[in-house]
Amino acid sequence: LSCRHYSRRGVCVPTCHFTQGETREFAQGGECFECHPECERIEGNITCNGSGADTCTRCAHYRDGPHCV
Repeated sequence: LSCRHYSRRGVCVPTCHFTQGETREFAQGGECFECHPECERIEGNITCNGSGADTCTRCAHYRDGPHCV
């Protein structure tokens, strides 16, 4: 499968949910992946840049060192 823009679970999509939507995402290798559940959803801005609890822009609850908990 080769998509023009991004792929989400094997389906081609024009963009990932970077800054809007119920579930926020980041992109890696042209694939959309969900942010960690402990990342706070930020309207109009990037919520995370990876899948781990240490890649959140802001934490939904608390931060313990580099990780959101």
